[in-house]
Amino acid sequence: MKKEQPDYSDLQQSVDTLIGKFGLAKTIEVINNLSGNAQLKSSDTQKVKLLVVYFISQSIQIFDLQEPKFYTSNIQEYRDARMACYFLLKKYTDTSYAKIGESFKQSKRAVMYNYHKCDEILSIPSFYKPFVAKFQVLENNVVNFIAKLN
Repeated sequence: MKKEQPDYSDLQQSVDTLIGKFGLAKTIEVINNLSGNAQLKSSDTQKVKLLVVYFISQSIQIFDLQEPKFYTSNIQEYRDARMACYFLLKKYTDTSYAKIGESFKQSKRAVMYNYHKCDEILSIPSFYKPFVAKFQVLENNVVNFIAKLN
């Protein structure tokens, strides 16, 4: 029988695995980084720029895309990858929609539309299983990357 929701025993098992892999001190540091500061301030401009590049490279890899077409293609997978990037950038940085759009050569309205569309898709994951699976991989990679940056 498959569990629907993780519980505290799953959490404890995951923490024990982390401790076994990284040691107690490093595990505490990672947890503190994630719980205290999993978001970058837009004043950390170099980190935000680095994060944008990381988002793009990871989404190209995860969504299995070609880099030259990333910004311009209207194929659904490319649009989904860009949408996931917009959503995660807004979620994990305090960057404005306009600044995010600037990074992707898109308008503020396009970024806002895609952000809210992604939020809606994530609210009903059973209808969008392929996208949600790729999104979760991308988000996990991003959280790990932010933890290393901080």
